[in-house]
Amino acid sequence: MRRTELTKKTAANKGYAALGAASATLLLCFLLSWWLIIIGGPVTAYLTYQWFQYRAKWGLRF
Repeated sequence: MRRTELTKKTAANKGYAALGAASATLLLCFLLSWWLIIIGGPVTAYLTYQWFQYRAKWGLRF
């Protein structure tokens, strides 16, 4: 598989989605209730897992 600019851009977008989910989860946890981490934690973990898997599949380094 060959890395292209689109591959790198897609990996960056997946990383931003994972970062956004983590930020939103922490923000809502601190502002409203710590119980929201029960909902946001698995979503953040899933998006982060997908990001790592995509980077591993295409052989991208950090």
